[in-house]
Amino acid sequence: MKYMVQIEIDPETGADIEENPQEIMKVTQMWQALKPIGMYFHSSRRAITIIVEAPNEDPLFEALHATWVLTRSYPEISPVVTAEEFPAMLKRVGIGG
Repeated sequence: MKYMVQIEIDPETGADIEENPQEIMKVTQMWQALKPIGMYFHSSRRAITIIVEAPNEDPLFEALHATWVLTRSYPEISPVVTAEEFPAMLKRVGIGG
């Protein structure tokens, strides 16, 4: 299953995190180990969007927990499908033909 993870970092926490670059790298490496489909760092605010496919969710939960500890807030996580997968998903739930 694919997941979109949205990480928002409030300004106060962001200032604390910036003083500890090794922790930023540790968490970033945990996400990179999952071989994300996309990892986007917002240029207009302190936020990160990660799209990852996780057949085994244990490493995903480990990365989520490490992110939560670092940012002091739990990332928003949403299961997602691609446009190609969407019709099959609708068919599985009984919508469409």
